[in-house]
Amino acid sequence: MRNMIKTSCPGLFLALMAAAVLKAAPNDWAEGSADGSDGATRDYYNRAGLLEWKNFMGDWRDAADRAQGERPYATASITDDDAQKPVAWDATPLVREWLAGKHPNQGFFLRTVGGGSIVFASRECDQADLRPRLVITGGKGTVTLEPEADTYLTASTYRSQGTAEELRVSGGAGPALLRFDLAPAERLGPGVTAELRLVTTKQYGQATIGLFRCAQGHDRPPSEPIQGLAARYPGDRGIAQDPQVIFFTGFESEAWADEWTRAAPEDMIYTVAADPARKFEPLRGKALRAKLAEGSNTALNTLLKFAQVTGAEPEEVFFRYYLRLGDDWNQTVQGGKMPGISGTYGVAGWGGRKSDGRNGWSARGAFHQTVPPGNPLAGLHPIGTYCYHADMQGYYGDHWLWTKGYRGFLENNRWYCVEQYLKLNTPGEKNGILRAWIDGRPAFEKTDIRFRLVDRLKIEQIWMNVYHGGKKPSPYDQHLFIDNVVVAKQYIGPMKTGK
Repeated sequence: MRNMIKTSCPGLFLALMAAAVLKAAPNDWAEGSADGSDGATRDYYNRAGLLEWKNFMGDWRDAADRAQGERPYATASITDDDAQKPVAWDATPLVREWLAGKHPNQGFFLRTVGGGSIVFASRECDQADLRPRLVITGGKGTVTLEPEADTYLTASTYRSQGTAEELRVSGGAGPALLRFDLAPAERLGPGVTAELRLVTTKQYGQATIGLFRCAQGHDRPPSEPIQGLAARYPGDRGIAQDPQVIFFTGFESEAWADEWTRAAPEDMIYTVAADPARKFEPLRGKALRAKLAEGSNTALNTLLKFAQVTGAEPEEVFFRYYLRLGDDWNQTVQGGKMPGISGTYGVAGWGGRKSDGRNGWSARGAFHQTVPPGNPLAGLHPIGTYCYHADMQGYYGDHWLWTKGYRGFLENNRWYCVEQYLKLNTPGEKNGILRAWIDGRPAFEKTDIRFRLVDRLKIEQIWMNVYHGGKKPSPYDQHLFIDNVVVAKQYIGPMKTGK
């Protein structure tokens, strides 16, 4: 059941939201917090996770199950008489579909099908009798529900409006979104009726507003991990001898740093077999612990240069490592960099040194700010790619989160198998490939990247980097753990357990 929290005191409301953990689906739109940086906007249904609408200003389906269709489930006509008054929609057909499991309950989508703009009171309104209600009646009684989230979208700003005391449905394109927890209605029996009730406080012209259903995001069907060459080596034992493997380390040797071209910073990286303070549990034996210290930016800056390992630089490579975010990992200030693949040659592709296709490139991993409380993805840590490439517009790299299957949103205190594949483009062509898998399941794919314009740029190195920023340092000590790094010529896949 979704949690329902309501109070007429805005300060108390925000405090309760911060403490709550909503049992929401990962593809639910986010209402957002007071600063407007993390909720649904004109571009995103969840700005904190950089999860985009398929269509500018929101995705919906109509009563005929058509995407962006024009046949509403119900309509309500509102006159412009400057009066405060109730407005109701017969939500019975849609609520019955939700209760029957025909569609996921992602909320109501209210949009004009004719006329001007109407202002309604939201769930944040300090007058309780003006707030939205969903009244559902069945053979076993009636329940009156308050929305667990509501917001409206506007094209005039990139910020979310979820904590406003009003909902606007605009004559141009701006919709209002409301989501209710329907669990209490399940005890009412079959054949329920439902009415959505709002109160309009202002009208700017007469309008007819249609009721549609929100339909954003994508499904996350269960899937088995895709196995690779690691499946032949339980526990990764013996994987280093596979002819397709270029490099392997499990950080078991005291001289592990000698396996790399460079291992740094020495005072921030240690191998550990136990760390109960950060709820560490080993993957297999020792792991590398990287410390992002309070007031610092760099936790790990370790390199594996292919020219020194194999005598040649490849044009495609698979890179897999195991990652565990410590119990103290929580990004509240800024995102940063994670391990990845690069060809900077000490010239360009990092730190504002813009790539132009001739001087260098990089595709490091990335972490973003932890998703805040009250969000459907609250407490998870988004990861992705931070890429300097030939078509970048600014001086700093582009961020691509790994959102497929919502797999790039990680928990604390859990090991993840993270794998990346990079194939350089034909010089000048937009056919470079970057793929990522989490625990052997696809999390990202982009096949039109132009890393380079000249043939002399290759894959120079694996860049094991953990960096806070940007420029802002970590506000407190944070730790992560890395283990079982494999670099290979073919897909590696997750480690097989067993003897």
